[in-house]
Amino acid sequence: MAAALGAMLCIVPAWGAKRALVGYYPSWLCGSPLMPDCDAAADLAQLSPGYTHVMLSFAQPDFAWDGANWTGTGLQFRKSPADMKPAIAALRAHGVRVVLAVGGAKYLDWSPLAAEAGAPGPITRALADAITALGLDGLDVDYEAEGAGPKQIAEYAGVIRAMHRAVVMAGPGKLLTLAAWSTGADCTPATGLAPCGGKASQWPGRAGRERLLFRDETLPDKLSMVSVMAYDAGTNNFDPVTAYALYRDLLPAGTIVNLGFEIAPEGWGDGRLVADAAHAVCHGSVFATNQFGTPTHRPYAVDRLIADGPLAPRRNSNARDGAMLWHGLKDQDLPLCGSAATISALEFVTQARVLLDGRQVTSAPANEGTHDD
Repeated sequence: MAAALGAMLCIVPAWGAKRALVGYYPSWLCGSPLMPDCDAAADLAQLSPGYTHVMLSFAQPDFAWDGANWTGTGLQFRKSPADMKPAIAALRAHGVRVVLAVGGAKYLDWSPLAAEAGAPGPITRALADAITALGLDGLDVDYEAEGAGPKQIAEYAGVIRAMHRAVVMAGPGKLLTLAAWSTGADCTPATGLAPCGGKASQWPGRAGRERLLFRDETLPDKLSMVSVMAYDAGTNNFDPVTAYALYRDLLPAGTIVNLGFEIAPEGWGDGRLVADAAHAVCHGSVFATNQFGTPTHRPYAVDRLIADGPLAPRRNSNARDGAMLWHGLKDQDLPLCGSAATISALEFVTQARVLLDGRQVTSAPANEGTHDD
């Protein structure tokens, strides 16, 4: 990472895990009809210590902050900022980085934030103030606007620059991370087909978007970590390992790249994530072809995806490449795959931590001190 970006640090969690394990924490669930007995602050503070990063989701891109409540932020916690701050501090005391995720599938008004790419404005100042007031570790870019044309690429680039400005304004050691679209590193006629063996993605819309975005080589240097949203694409014409490999090859070795997972049922498509290949016995647990039409017939299983994704040796792998989960509270109404339930969020974290580092998750992580690089 460029020396000029000294404020951007890649921090190993205090309990010594080498590889990243990111979990998103939706602000709208605790206390909702789906989870009426959930306490947002208590449950955040007690999240599994297997995570290295927790992303509070989602803030709206046209962000405003007065410190007293969540009005203007897009966050929907049923606890006040004053109530959530100690929960954030509790996670950070265990070495977990807590980051504010901006955007998501429903917040799409990015133009005011992108307009602040060249100079600080009210949104970047508000984001920086919220990071400081809540004791957060940085921001996560979740740009999910439709399209991959010049207008979207320019806006996306402006958003990254503006959010990078906000984390620098918030002080040293703050992170800027990014959640990347599932097919964003695919090749299309607009990107050129050579990096994908001469094949074009069978997906429309946002396919190739991040490949076009990162033609500007200054942008990856602003990101400490990229998590690939390798889910919600069904099991026909998509394979998460292919998506991961394309991103890993696209990004510099200094950037951590994580393979993303979603607990079943997924928001779109038929995917049913299972713990291991032996349990991939139902529809939605085996991938038919990848996004270039190549038959795969590989299981949608945590053990296979981690082994073939972040743990597989690649040209520019990072020793901290890991996994991401959407989302950390999804343990209700799990569908069956054969006679067994699909994997839960808590089971995922436990299994992924062992696969990534050979470490068992305990309820009281050891404090080994923090390390920066």
